[in-house]
Amino acid sequence: MSPESLFDFLASTRLPLVSSLSTIVGWLSLGLALATAVFGTACLFVDGGLWTAALPWSGALPSLVAAPIFFVAWRHWRAAALPRAASWLFAALFTLAMLANLPCGGFSPAAYLHPVLALLATVGLGVVPGLTWTLVAVTVLLLGAMVRPGEGVPAAVLPELWLHVTSLAAITLASALAGAITNRLLGMALLTAEAQRRKNVESSRALRHREKLLRHALRVETIGDLAGMVCHQLRNSFQVLMGHAALGAMGDEAERGRRLQLIESALAEARPLLDQLMSLAHPDEGASEACDVAACLRQFEAQARPVLPQAVQLRAEIPERLPPVLLNPRGLVHALWNLVINARQAIEGEGLITLRCGADGHQVWLEVQDTGVGMPPEVRARIFEPYFTTKPPGQGTGLGLTAVDRFVRGSNGLVQVDSEVGRGTTFRLRFPQLQSAAQTRSA
Repeated sequence: MSPESLFDFLASTRLPLVSSLSTIVGWLSLGLALATAVFGTACLFVDGGLWTAALPWSGALPSLVAAPIFFVAWRHWRAAALPRAASWLFAALFTLAMLANLPCGGFSPAAYLHPVLALLATVGLGVVPGLTWTLVAVTVLLLGAMVRPGEGVPAAVLPELWLHVTSLAAITLASALAGAITNRLLGMALLTAEAQRRKNVESSRALRHREKLLRHALRVETIGDLAGMVCHQLRNSFQVLMGHAALGAMGDEAERGRRLQLIESALAEARPLLDQLMSLAHPDEGASEACDVAACLRQFEAQARPVLPQAVQLRAEIPERLPPVLLNPRGLVHALWNLVINARQAIEGEGLITLRCGADGHQVWLEVQDTGVGMPPEVRARIFEPYFTTKPPGQGTGLGLTAVDRFVRGSNGLVQVDSEVGRGTTFRLRFPQLQSAAQTRSA
């Protein structure tokens, strides 16, 4: 910020005040330019109307001199140069007031503008420009009282002329000093406000960055576990591919063609595994939308079935259609992968994972049930705490179920957990139906 001009500081910020202030400066400059030009031209047609105390604002000369300066101020405003426009506007106002007051020797309506202009100039233009214009105006005021003492003033008032002029000059100087103090106080207040605004912007940017890093961290454990299962399935696929290649090399032309077709089919079956891993690792979270949970669950079942080992069966109990809910489909898939991977790790040897969904009341629910080892109450009470994990060191971050809980709560839903040691675990996610979710958000 310039130590002088308040307009320079305001023009360098994006404060809402700038737009309103700029509009006032622009239209005031244009309006005064037209008014003074018309008034000055009209005075020229009056006998002796060029510069005389007998006419309002001392005739044509003050208005015709000030009109071009007002117009220059308006041109600077049109060029989006607010500080320059404000400087030229004050120059025109001081010029008009001084020239209008000079023929009257101190008794003129224009003389009473000096304290107001001194105050506004020192507040807006700064201490040095404002005081400079004030001193010039006071000098012209005193000069007019000496050169043309009381022209057009009643004789009874003449003895009090110097008292009046010096008092008005003192008030003008006092107004300028008050404006200088106000300028510094406003400057300090606006500097503090601008610093706080920038601090808030930086804090908001840093918060968004940390939120992005947290979302990425919440994916790490899921991606790592899923990558392990994908690698296991791809290893089996590679063994099949190598077997087809070896048998094709030993066979005739027809056998080699058949084996190549089988290899192509095996590769096509393996590709969705890699696509699924890449889609889960993609940083784009997507946006909330009307979602059919049944359709999402069917699609997820088709993606998860080839990833799970043969010893773990995946069963789905999904109705044809459910009422829509408002959520992020990618976030739902991420949550389901976390729950299925946890269920897979809870199953020792052979087992079953069941996916269910349905609706009751104003809610849509879905379940992930496993036949694993289950959880004791003390573990079940802490499963959603960040970084809490029962896995050995180095094998889990404790963020998987935290991600599930964050997603469900962010979708205005809730998570229910039913688990007993030796009898498996059931996670039930409940979401409000679309109309209920919209009412919740509006409330």
